[in-house]
Amino acid sequence: GAGLLASAAAVRSVIPALTRTSKVFSVGQPNDYPVNSFSLLPEHKVFILRDHEGVRAVSAVCTHLGCVLKRAENEFHCPCHGSRFDDTGQVLSGPAPSPLPWYKMDLSFDGQLQVDMTRRTSSRFVFKIMSP
Repeated sequence: GAGLLASAAAVRSVIPALTRTSKVFSVGQPNDYPVNSFSLLPEHKVFILRDHEGVRAVSAVCTHLGCVLKRAENEFHCPCHGSRFDDTGQVLSGPAPSPLPWYKMDLSFDGQLQVDMTRRTSSRFVFKIMSP
């Protein structure tokens, strides 16, 4: 049993390296996101928040054991172990040891919103969307 668990852990440690996605990626046009919404992008494990100020990107990965979070009314919750986070990513309850990270957003040369997971920011950082 222990050998089987060790083998599974070894395989799992290699798989992320093989399936790693880029840390900087486009997420569509600003108008793809309705005002006052949180949109989960499961392929990148981020939520995109759009409000009247602009857009923001927050991790959708629980800081406890890495489960993908769900969005509930005015909070995020972990379906695995029950951690809860408020709209700013601060831990409300559960075993999560730290808040959710927020990522820098920009506009790429082709007009697409771009998330840069290599550059963390605060929940107050907003990428302003200019109206045409």
